[in-house]
Amino acid sequence: MKKDTKTVEKKPALSWYKRMDFSKKTALWGVIFLLPWLIGLIFFFLRPLVNTLWYSLCSMEMVNGKFSGTFIGIDNFKWVLGVNADYTRYLAEAFSNMAKAVPFQIFLALFIAMLLNGEYKGRGFFRAIFVIPIILATGVATFELKEVSLSTTAETGMNMQWLQTLIVNSGIPEQLTSLLVTYVQNIFDVVTTCGVQVLLFLSGLQAISPTLYEVAKMEGCTQFETFCKITLPMVSPTILVCLVYSISESFATATYTVAEKTYSISSYIQSITFNGSPEYYGYGAAMSFVYFVAVLVTVGVVCGIVSKGVFYYD
Repeated sequence: MKKDTKTVEKKPALSWYKRMDFSKKTALWGVIFLLPWLIGLIFFFLRPLVNTLWYSLCSMEMVNGKFSGTFIGIDNFKWVLGVNADYTRYLAEAFSNMAKAVPFQIFLALFIAMLLNGEYKGRGFFRAIFVIPIILATGVATFELKEVSLSTTAETGMNMQWLQTLIVNSGIPEQLTSLLVTYVQNIFDVVTTCGVQVLLFLSGLQAISPTLYEVAKMEGCTQFETFCKITLPMVSPTILVCLVYSISESFATATYTVAEKTYSISSYIQSITFNGSPEYYGYGAAMSFVYFVAVLVTVGVVCGIVSKGVFYYD
């Protein structure tokens, strides 16, 4: 027998990507998808943040058409927190509004998501309807619809005094009564700002295995027990994400009331910053940095408390 003298063709070498294992490929694509966010974080967030901190520690002045800063330490922060009493009052009002609105917003978003996650005809249509709040979250649409809502309320003479009287007569404490009436009056704002949270909760509910509900039904669990033992723990990571989003959004759109008129805190800081004198740039920068730190600390504290009760299903 003669040996086959034909040369065996060599297989082409695998590329570096195909030689990678699955975990490294996953990490690579994760970095690729995060790359736009990282670029935006570095150039459009960290750099302005550092500049704001520097301006807040300086006395700004205009020299040859350019801003020049003279380091003065924490004098601008002393003016913001010690001299300007309006700013601390507006900041406290922003915290108060956030503490009232965010829990109700999370509850309403979870309630709507559970309704949309049910099995019934036309479910896709109703899900499409609840995407509208995300579209309405744009500034122009929200402003126009608020104007229509306010004009309609004024024309019909509608008020919540009857509801407040009814709740008080039912024996509910007056403090809780005023809070419930506030929720009813601000239901438009809450619904138009919880669209993203509804989508997050809906994705979290769909990730729960139907087997868990089948086992709970076989064991004779009630709907309330199923919610407390299965639904709530399984969506607890989503609750944490929605809390961070809702708190950040609440502070980003925070307002204060003066003489029954509502103004945004960002516009107040802008009015102080561009007051016509270069030294006010330092004041405005200090106010912005204090506001940023307050929001960051609030989110950190809430995440630290809520994360202890978060359940992760392996």
